[in-house]
Amino acid sequence: MPQEAEEVRECIWPVSTEDTASKDTHDALSNQTATSESTGSFQHHTTLLSDPEAAVLATTSLSGVPKDSSSLRTSLTFGTLSNLTSTSRPLYDQYFHMTAELLARGSSADGNPFITYVLPLAVSDGLVMDSVLAIGGAHMAVLEPDRPQLEVLKRRHYARLLEGLQKAIFTDTACPFGQSDEDKKLYILLLLILLSVFEGVQGDNSGAVYHHIRASRHYAMDLAVDTHKPSSSKKTEHIRGFLLEIYAMFALKLSVTPRGLQEDNPVMLDPFLGSLEFLSQYKSRGFMLGFGHGLFAMIPETSSLLEKRRIEELRKSKSDDLFESYESLLEKLDSLDPSSDFLEGEDACAHYQQSSAVAIYRTALVLILHSAFHEDLYKSAELIAEVELRIDKILPLCWAVYASKSPLRRMMLWPGSILASCCRKPEHVHAFRLGLNSNPRSPGGVREAAKAVELLWQDDDPRAYGPRGLNMVMKKHGLSFSMC
Repeated sequence: MPQEAEEVRECIWPVSTEDTASKDTHDALSNQTATSESTGSFQHHTTLLSDPEAAVLATTSLSGVPKDSSSLRTSLTFGTLSNLTSTSRPLYDQYFHMTAELLARGSSADGNPFITYVLPLAVSDGLVMDSVLAIGGAHMAVLEPDRPQLEVLKRRHYARLLEGLQKAIFTDTACPFGQSDEDKKLYILLLLILLSVFEGVQGDNSGAVYHHIRASRHYAMDLAVDTHKPSSSKKTEHIRGFLLEIYAMFALKLSVTPRGLQEDNPVMLDPFLGSLEFLSQYKSRGFMLGFGHGLFAMIPETSSLLEKRRIEELRKSKSDDLFESYESLLEKLDSLDPSSDFLEGEDACAHYQQSSAVAIYRTALVLILHSAFHEDLYKSAELIAEVELRIDKILPLCWAVYASKSPLRRMMLWPGSILASCCRKPEHVHAFRLGLNSNPRSPGGVREAAKAVELLWQDDDPRAYGPRGLNMVMKKHGLSFSMC
């Protein structure tokens, strides 16, 4: 196999504070880039439009971009597209025709931002184009594992992206948005978010997405602080909303996901994620978090409680106050009315689809809390009976969301994996096995989750039950991945 096919070590991002983010990120990128160079898998990144004003015009004049895919594809026959080779063009086509659709988890007034926002940027910026090609290549490599050359191409663009990100952070590399600090932060966050998307599509199981999201936190916080202030450029406000919604989706879900090998490195949530109301000012609202904003607002409290419980266990102690907080949160979750927690708007998904998704997520959060506060959950006949009753009630809604062809079905991997980990009845196992393996176009992250759940079901250890058991099995097999 060509030298370029050698594995590029996954990007290891340190947990960074606001003051040390740049230095720590530099160390991580330096290590990654050195590895990339040793494999000969990257080439020098160039930006076709180095003039920031010209780049902004090319990247943000979205009002004139056709909404239907065929017209958009025709309109993008310039810029970096002219540099695509016969080997890289299929990666772009894969992203355009299939992958971008799977990345959007809801509907929005601006269509699918992975097309309407990202592709115009890719046309004018080579580094964003490398991101698109890496994501498309990752999906192709998953769907066609018998073609090793796809792995080579994917890694080549991935390595270029890492090298270019390092330059964007530590040099005065041209930014497609402009030259202000805010513009640069927006650009860096865009690249970090696209890296996170790449990891999910390729099915990374080493925990790379956790590192990318922790590195993104510094930039997301800065952008979120200025959410209600006029942007330095009105033309980049849509990009801000796009990135903050993806970041919110990743951060919220990762904070309550079994982390496996990343167990000791929780994702910290910032106050601005305590309410998603700030997303309402953006036309893209709902393309990732298209339901249950009231429920998602309860995730920071859930995450905090889970982390306190984890630390409590490490100290081999128990607190009555913490257990009371757990019971209080359970009561709040059970009292939430899914039929009243939905997004309005002509582009929003149907209310019945949103309410079903809320009910599914609520059940998964309840099961995570039960598992965290009952080490011997697998021994408790009473609690297991309650869990099985909850699954009996929610399973028809799971099928309803999937059968509806709603984009919300692409949000079901996380709750589906949590629910599946609590299955003992053969009919429950069969249903979730079918659901996790039914889509032949699914990206790598879905397949990794299906494998992890299968490992849990096949494990003879009685503790291999529930989210706690799934975490144990992931650690046993050296796994850590996103269920986003």
